[in-house]
Amino acid sequence: MQRQRWIDVLRGIGIILVVWGHVYGGYSFDIIFLFHMPLFFFISGYLFRPVADLGAFCRRKAIQLLVPYAVFLLAIGIPLTIDLFLNKPHDAAAVLTFAGDMLLGGSRLSAWVAAFWFVTVFFAVLLIEAALIGRHARSTLLWLHAAMLAASYLNAFFAPALKVPWALNLVLAAAPFFYAGHLWRQLPQRQRGDRIAVAVAALAVIAAIVNHYFGWHLSLGYDMKVTQYGVPGLSFIAALGCCVCMTRVARRVDARWPAVALWLAELGQAAIVIMFMHMVFTMGLAAMLGEEYRLLRVVAGLAGSYLLYRLGRRWSWSRALLLGSERDFHALGGRRRGLSWGSRRRGSVQSNLILKDQF
Repeated sequence: MQRQRWIDVLRGIGIILVVWGHVYGGYSFDIIFLFHMPLFFFISGYLFRPVADLGAFCRRKAIQLLVPYAVFLLAIGIPLTIDLFLNKPHDAAAVLTFAGDMLLGGSRLSAWVAAFWFVTVFFAVLLIEAALIGRHARSTLLWLHAAMLAASYLNAFFAPALKVPWALNLVLAAAPFFYAGHLWRQLPQRQRGDRIAVAVAALAVIAAIVNHYFGWHLSLGYDMKVTQYGVPGLSFIAALGCCVCMTRVARRVDARWPAVALWLAELGQAAIVIMFMHMVFTMGLAAMLGEEYRLLRVVAGLAGSYLLYRLGRRWSWSRALLLGSERDFHALGGRRRGLSWGSRRRGSVQSNLILKDQF
C-alpha cells in the first residue's frame, strides 16, 4: 500500500515547528508548545499496525532508531567532551559528569543534543504499544492509557525534576497521544469530529495568546522534556485538537499546493536527521553571528540537516548508521552478502521506506 504524501507533509510541518520553537520565543513559542511534540506521537499512532512478532519488531526499531541515536550522539558528544577536557584539564569530575549525562540521556541532555530525548522515548512508546495494541480489548487499553495520563500528571506535580534515564518517565505522557492517533484513524471520516477539533484548537491558541499578552505565565502547553503538561486534562484535549487540525492542514496543502507539499514532504522524510542535528546548526550559527539572526538560524537548522540527510543516503554505511536502514545495517554486518556495498539506488529507496515508517 502506497504511503499518502500528506503524512510526510505533516511531519515536515511538525519538524519545522520543532526548529522554530527552539529558536524563537514569544507568542509563536507558546502556540507551538501547545502540541508540537504530541503531534509526532499522534501521527505515529495513526500509522501503527498491530505487531505479530514482538522480538523482530524490537530489533528492527532498535536499528532504525537507536543506531542513529548512538552514532549522532557520539559524533556530537565526543568533540564536546574533548573541548570540555581541554578547557578544564584539572576538572575530571566535570568531564565524567558530562560523559555520564551523554550515556543516560533524556533530560540530562542539553544545548546541541537537547532534542535527543525524543528518540529514546519514542522507541519505548513503540515497544509498549506493540505489546498492547492487538493483544488487549479496547476498553482495557483505554483504561491503561488513562492511567498513564494520570501518572504523568502525578510525575509533573510531585517530581517534575526527576531525571529518569533516557527520559522513560515521559512515556507516560507520550503513549496516550500515540493511542489517540491510533484510535482516530479507526473512526469513520464523519465521526472524527474535525469541526470540534478546530474549535478546541482555536480556543487553545486564543488562550495561549491572552496568557502571553497579559504576562500571566500560566503553563498551558506541553513542554514534555521538562515534564510540564499544562492544565491536567484540558491541555491534553487542546493538544489533540491541534493535532487533528494539523492533519487537515497537511491534507489541504497536499491537495492545493503540490509544489509546497513536495518540499514539506522532503523535510518530513528527513525528520529524524533534522531532529538530531538542527541544534548544532542553530546554536553554532548563534555562537558565530549572535542569537538575533533567528530566521537565518531556523533556515540553517533545516537546510543543513536536510543536506546531511541527502548526503547520508549516498552510501550503504551512512544509510545504515545515520538513517537506520535495516537492510544496509545487515549488509554492513555481512549478514546479507547479496547486497552490493556500493549500491546507491536500491539502498536509497530502502532507507527512504524505513524513514517513512518511523514517525
